[in-house]
Amino acid sequence: MITRYLGPADARIRWGIAAFFILFAAAVPPLAGLYGQLNPDISSRFEIYLATSAMILALWAISYNLMLGYAGMVSFAHAAYFGIGAYTVGLLFQRYHLPVLEGLLLTPIAGALVGLATGLVALRAVRLYFSLLTLAISQLLFTIAFNWVAVTGGDNGVHGITIPDQLSDYTPLYYFVAGVVGLCLIVMFVITRSPFGAALAAIRENRERARSIGINVKMYELAVYTLASTFAAIAGGLFAVFQQEAYPEMLYWTQNAQPVVVALLGGTGSFLGPAIGAFIYTVLQNTLSKNYANQFDIILGAIVLVVVLIVPGGFASLPQFLTNLRNRFRREEEPARIESTGEAMREADLARVVQVQAVQAADTPVERGEPLLVIQDLSKSFGGLRAVQNVDLTVHAGDRHAIIGPNGAGKSTLFNLISGRLKPDSGKVLFGGRDITGKPPHLIAKAGIGRAFQITMIFPKLTVLQNLQYAMLAHRGYTTRPFGFANRMFRAEAMELIEAVGLGRYAALPAGQLGHGDQRAIELAISLALGSRLVLLDEPTAGMSQYETQKAMELVRQVAAEKGLTLLFCEHDMEVVFGTARTVTVMYLGRVLTQGTPEEIRRNPEVRKIYLGELEEIA
Repeated sequence: MITRYLGPADARIRWGIAAFFILFAAAVPPLAGLYGQLNPDISSRFEIYLATSAMILALWAISYNLMLGYAGMVSFAHAAYFGIGAYTVGLLFQRYHLPVLEGLLLTPIAGALVGLATGLVALRAVRLYFSLLTLAISQLLFTIAFNWVAVTGGDNGVHGITIPDQLSDYTPLYYFVAGVVGLCLIVMFVITRSPFGAALAAIRENRERARSIGINVKMYELAVYTLASTFAAIAGGLFAVFQQEAYPEMLYWTQNAQPVVVALLGGTGSFLGPAIGAFIYTVLQNTLSKNYANQFDIILGAIVLVVVLIVPGGFASLPQFLTNLRNRFRREEEPARIESTGEAMREADLARVVQVQAVQAADTPVERGEPLLVIQDLSKSFGGLRAVQNVDLTVHAGDRHAIIGPNGAGKSTLFNLISGRLKPDSGKVLFGGRDITGKPPHLIAKAGIGRAFQITMIFPKLTVLQNLQYAMLAHRGYTTRPFGFANRMFRAEAMELIEAVGLGRYAALPAGQLGHGDQRAIELAISLALGSRLVLLDEPTAGMSQYETQKAMELVRQVAAEKGLTLLFCEHDMEVVFGTARTVTVMYLGRVLTQGTPEEIRRNPEVRKIYLGELEEIA
């Protein structure tokens, strides 16, 4: 049994905290003036200076969190784009006498161009190797800035940047920086809540599942990398306006730690978390540097370690952490919690599933009974292992086609070749008359092939409702939109399907906290919601009880019959195979051994010998 996730702090509390920070930011200069009057020895200008620094750091850290928090990308080149923005303002002023505010307008273009060019290189790798490539990019750009003396000024950098007289005082400069930062935050907030942001969340949670619902993972990662670089450059441009200088150390690889630490301090799971982290970091730096300048990095590292271990969500999650802590020690009885016990298939309403509008097969020119999927002489080897050897297979539209065989027969490899996860060594895969051989998974999903995996593939930290909504957004082509609220789109359709498969009470629960049977139910619902013409089911009943297995396959058969879906599935449970399939293909050692109706396969002596053994007749 899995305990229901209670969710983050109430939305009203989060919006209240956001409103508090906005009001606090607006009131910093008058508060600093009042503080200066009460403490004559302290200049109010210095407090405004610190607040301006925190504002710029907040923009830099939130732009980094677009990658880390929303797309799960760990980059070590973000300082480089911050420096690019600063140098854009400085060099345009120094060499072409362009006013700094006009130079600031060009920083997003410079950041986007450099981010796009370097992102194309970095994203040739994934995970750790991606991070290492970004580190190399950061060092390369630093080296250029440091050694190209004729242009960048070398080690001296660019100094003496003149700002307009209207911004010469700290107070108007503070409000100018706050206005630019506020505008950037609004744009980034809209992006993170949009269908495009939903695609990023799906990629962060499960890259393979994201590809299988039609998301071009590489393109979205490149897009968010470029966006993050753009806003980092704006932050760097503001730094140049504020500090009136740009220097090569801004791009040095160690500077990348600053947005990372700030994001972790504030919380990567919250949009304004890094802004909170920027405020805390600035206060800590100012306070500790007075007496512990040489030990600042050690003390800061210890603080970050404590935060990560005790409050993994950062300071932004502190209200929820304190609430949970209070609940743990209070004497009153806690509210009853809903638990996922794997009962979805028991409560599924088959008739209702069939009627759900979200479950619609994609249009296809192939008529029922005609060849829909044609595999010709397909082969795939892994070193000396020939996993699939010269396979020929035809799946007809409207058929329920099973592939069986012992472990190692090549069934899953064949499914991976069809769905694009692997590229064949030779042969062809035709779908609806179109050659889809070796095409990437997102294009194959768009073509009308859906898949449920052998190991359950869902978006674990997204809610059950979001799992369905985001699949619908991807399938229907909405995830390219950087505007609109993704969580409000297709809500009714997704909820209808969730309730029909028996998961209505868990709509707000993170899907990873469902029981195994319930996770299978949501994965099946995702496959149905994609509107696929052909659905690949890789051992769809693995881990289910006998009752759940019967109910799940009854659901699959009924939906396939009513909606005109074509099923291609592999399964070890022979009762499921013979009770569901109309056509059965037997694979052995990577080859097709034989094919026929369930009755023909059941009576085939060679099949019985190598796979079924002395299986009793199934009535």
